[in-house]
Parts: sequence; C-alpha cells; structure tokens
Amino acid sequence: MALLLWFHVATDRMYEHTESFPLEVFNFPERLILTEKLPEQVDVTIQGKGKELLKLLLTEKKSLKIDAQEFKRGETNYDIKPEQIPIPEGLELRVTDILSPKNLKIRLDYPMEKKIRVQPNIRILPLEGFEQVGELYYNPKEVMISGPRIWIRGVKVIHTQEKVIEDAKEPVSDQIDLILPEGYNLTLSQMKINFSQNIEKIVERKFSFLPVELVNIPQRAEIVLEPDSVNVTISGAESVINGIVPEKIKITVNCAKAKKKERVKLPLLVKVPTEVELKRVEPDSVEVSLE
Repeated sequence: MALLLWFHVATDRMYEHTESFPLEVFNFPERLILTEKLPEQVDVTIQGKGKELLKLLLTEKKSLKIDAQEFKRGETNYDIKPEQIPIPEGLELRVTDILSPKNLKIRLDYPMEKKIRVQPNIRILPLEGFEQVGELYYNPKEVMISGPRIWIRGVKVIHTQEKVIEDAKEPVSDQIDLILPEGYNLTLSQMKINFSQNIEKIVERKFSFLPVELVNIPQRAEIVLEPDSVNVTISGAESVINGIVPEKIKITVNCAKAKKKERVKLPLLVKVPTEVELKRVEPDSVEVSLE
C-alpha cells in the first residue's frame, strides 16, 4: 500500500521530459526532389504530470509530418512550432520547447539522369614468370546516374573501389563495387561491374636463320655480308608468342659506314612486335664490305 501511495504521489507531480518524434516531409511538388538529407527526428521538451508522461512513453509515437506541396526549387526555411508536435490525443501534455532542429532548410531541385563513363581502379600484379595479356575487360563501360541536377551536372566519371590483386598466375575474373559520387539522393543503375584479365605464363621462342636486310647502301656498290642470317630469341605470353610469324621480326643493318675493300663490323637493329620482348640476337653484329 505504501509503495502504491508513493507511486501515485510521484507520478502526480509535474515533470519536464525530452522526447524525440520521427520527422516526415511528404508531398513534394511534381518534378522536384530533395538535394540534401533532412533530420530523421525532432527533439522536444514536454511538460506534464508523471502519469501523462508515462503514458506517452508507452504509446507508439506518430511522425511530425510536413507538407511540402507549396515549396519551390531552391532553399525553403521552415520553422517548426510546438503545436505541430503530434502529442497523442487524450494526454494532458504541453510542448515547451523545440530543441533540435528548430528550423529546417529544405533544398529542392529538378531531377536529372545521364550516362557516365566507368573508370576502373584495379591493379593486377602477375606472379614472376607470368604477365597480363590484352587489356583489362570490364562491363558495363557506362552506367546511368540519377538525382538532383545540382549534383549530376558535375559528375564526369564513376570510379570503382580500389582493388589490388597480387601474384596472379591464372586468368582473373570478379566483381567490384562502384563509388557513388558526392551528393545526396543520387542513384546508379547498378552498383557493381564485372571485370576480367587474362594472365599467361611467359615463354621463350627461338627463330633461326632470319634474313638480314641492308639499308643505306652506297650507290653502285655491291655488299658482301657475313653472315646474311641470324638467330633471334623472343619472350612473351604463350598465346602471343605462338602467334608470331618470322615475317613479324625485322632485322636491318645500316651500311652507311661500310668502306670499299674493307670489312667493317656493324651492329644489327632488330624490331619485334610490341607485345613481346627481344631476349637474344646471335650474332649481334655482322661484317660488311663493299665490292
């Protein structure tokens, strides 16, 4: 009985209590959307008897709803008033103060969408003895971005998350997340892209008896060349190496310094396809004389 009496007396006193109410802004004008995030709730100070405050705590709170139908493009300042706080009916409570936010800055803009180029931020580091073959493949190359025009206009490219794959010794295939650009209320048509990269073992291949081509031959001169063919060894990815034909390797010697009746040792210039590496030329020079 004493406890009940105490509880009755305690809850019959006047108290102040801080409470939060969900905030909901709705009914935006046609063709306008939010450009910045709004607070999710409004904090207020409520005064009333303990019994009434206890009922409030046990009651599901309604949202503070703000009708945005009359708002315009740009910024609208909106003051929240105590009488707007949705105190449940039947409770003798009074809102004494709006704590946060007292004022809302509601920014609206026209929606916009456009296609944006995707820029992968992916590094693949093959294991020693292996190399990348061809370019990194990724799909899609473009995505659609949608949101407030104020944010969309400045977006030029969509980057992926950074990813480093080390010691790759076989083809790589995976997905990677796209980074949503700075700005509120932005969406992408998809948040991931697929990528792949071919990785192959590096091999060597030797081409024997490749002919040497003479350039800058003096007029009315006959050239004696020794030897007139050489051996060339190249290295590269296995599939690339297997596709190289002898005609793709060009070997020349500049005869401008050749002298009549005198044998001159001249270096060879060897050009191989850009996707392979020249390893050895045997011999690396030839002897030239003019007749």
